[in-house]
Amino acid sequence: MPTSQMQNALLLALVGLSLWLPGSRAAKADLLRTGGTGAAVETLRHLGAAFAKIEPDVKFEVIEGLGGSGGIAAVAAGAIDFSVAGRPLGAADDRSLKSSIIGRTPFGLASSHENPGDMRRVDVEYMFGSPTAVWSDGTPVRVILRPKSDSDTHLLVSSFPNMAAVMEKLRQRVELPVAATDQDNVMLAERLAGSLTTITAMQMQTENPRLKFLTVDGVAPTLQNFERGTYPYGKDLYLVIPSRTIPALDRFVAFLGSTEGRNILRANGSLPVQP
Repeated sequence: MPTSQMQNALLLALVGLSLWLPGSRAAKADLLRTGGTGAAVETLRHLGAAFAKIEPDVKFEVIEGLGGSGGIAAVAAGAIDFSVAGRPLGAADDRSLKSSIIGRTPFGLASSHENPGDMRRVDVEYMFGSPTAVWSDGTPVRVILRPKSDSDTHLLVSSFPNMAAVMEKLRQRVELPVAATDQDNVMLAERLAGSLTTITAMQMQTENPRLKFLTVDGVAPTLQNFERGTYPYGKDLYLVIPSRTIPALDRFVAFLGSTEGRNILRANGSLPVQP
């Protein structure tokens, strides 16, 4: 079994076990459990806190560490009620699930370097792929990889020229770290001097890591630039729900489309999209 599948199976087992513990879901009919892509964890907490003020009888619980694919699998297994993923549902996902885009957040390059500066789109290939690449002050560039199946990997490959071949070569360099989750990615990038990795504006906004965004072709990955179209690189966030009816979830989805829900998404670094 591939490592990613083993990780998902373990996470599902742990989430499922919690359903049998005292005070678990069986005793709380209005418990909404969620998880998914790490970039959205803090935003889900903010949304849940605001929703609980409107619906005080609904308990909102965010499960960390699932990742996008793990969250989808957890919804399919009934271990959580809904998830947020950084990719659309695929052919290998449970056909009974439904998904819709709820937000779009800028996707960019970040570093622990104090002044990473600007990077031309055509130079991304070199900065990631060359073992001798350095920042402007001579600090070596230290690349952090994400799993091959991760949505950030796919976005990096689709956003910048020749990155598919670069990524294949990088995976042959056993000394390069691979961050399994968005939170692992941030911790590694903060710790490594001269790090270079990918991250969303949502995670930068909500977690405030000790990292700095690079500008690309002179344009910063701000929500304003993304909305006006001057910064073109973004990540879609998908709400994944089961086919069965969950009244509290239906009300939460309606909340996402409300003025308050949309304002929270925007304040957390994402352009809201009606679910």
